Amino acid sequence: MFALALSSFSACQRNDDVAPVSEVGEWRLTVSGGGTTGKMEALPPTQDTRLVLEADRHYVRYYNGLLLERNTYELRTVQRSPDGPAEKVLFMKSTNSPDGQAFEHQEIITSLTATNMELTTGGGCAINGVYERVPSGTAVCGVNP
Repeated sequence: MFALALSSFSACQRNDDVAPVSEVGEWRLTVSGGGTTGKMEALPPTQDTRLVLEADRHYVRYYNGLLLERNTYELRTVQRSPDGPAEKVLFMKSTNSPDGQAFEHQEIITSLTATNMELTTGGGCAINGVYERVPSGTAVCGVNP
């Protein structure tokens, strides 16, 4: 009888397996900084900087609703040193250079949750950004879906 009750209880237990959080989505930059001062500051509400990471591995950057760039990205796991932790890195192709020559820009994902993503360029004088996920169904850079 006890074994039956125990097996019934274990069959009804919650499964805590949760799908991994994805980088795919629309992200609004809320805090930015680093560089030579290391100082991080909240962006004013009048500055709307967005990064959209699409499931087809394209990304789009907007500033106050204006398209800045659209290209492709890859998410790679990189081990920078033999004893260091593995890092998730966004490798974004870009042609946003003065002469239009293509290059690969990379940002390390230091934190990723369902609502926030933190990126850094890494190294000395790193540029850092904190992004908040824009809820689906809301205006996309000023354009309603």
